[in-house]
Amino acid sequence: MELPMYGDALREFAAASGDGVAHLLARASGITMGNALQRLAEMGHSSVRMAHLAVFSSLDPEGTRISDLAARAGISRQAMSMLVRDLEASGYVRSAPDPSDRRAIIVELDRRGAEFCRAAVVASAELDAAVEATVGRTEFEQIRRALQAIIGGAGPGPSTR
Repeated sequence: MELPMYGDALREFAAASGDGVAHLLARASGITMGNALQRLAEMGHSSVRMAHLAVFSSLDPEGTRISDLAARAGISRQAMSMLVRDLEASGYVRSAPDPSDRRAIIVELDRRGAEFCRAAVVASAELDAAVEATVGRTEFEQIRRALQAIIGGAGPGPSTR
């Protein structure tokens, strides 16, 4: 018995999504983040992967419980624990039992993590400048405002037309 082929469905999907906003945002984000991580590697932070950014972006200055990091990042506690272990092994963060609840683990930025955060600020400014040079100042500001509007309003929902 021959199975039906559904290649047409994939071609239709590719044609419909290729210029869609979600697809373009995802591609632009992937390219931008890839460039940022490459620049950070050049600055001495080659062990930081894209997944690790969830730790840095969810961490409070005074430290944060792993369970709170996981909730903020939208991943499981186990997945966050693995990311924290990776970063701890490289000296970016340190962890210790929470003094108020010995069952919980508090994660804090370590010296190397502070260096990474400062390098990320520099890399981000460089990438902004590169995008601005590519599209021009006016368009760059329009893109920034449009992205802020999407993020601030949690993005437009499906059309109800």
